[in-house]
Amino acid sequence: MGWGGLLDRVTSWLPIQTKVERWRNQLEKYEKEKNELLHKKATFESANRVQYLNERISELNRLLKNAAKS
Repeated sequence: MGWGGLLDRVTSWLPIQTKVERWRNQLEKYEKEKNELLHKKATFESANRVQYLNERISELNRLLKNAAKS
């Protein structure tokens, strides 16, 4: 067994995510955080964070939709 075979064997044990899996996990995390912020009293900082989360959620949905088409 060469170095390539050894490397393949080692990496098969590691939980390496694809970019689509990372996007889905990030989307889930951001939606959870947004819901938690919306259930608390609004502050300037939380309003800015919700705005950022909305933009990022929209972007992730677009990326996931495009990935599903290909």
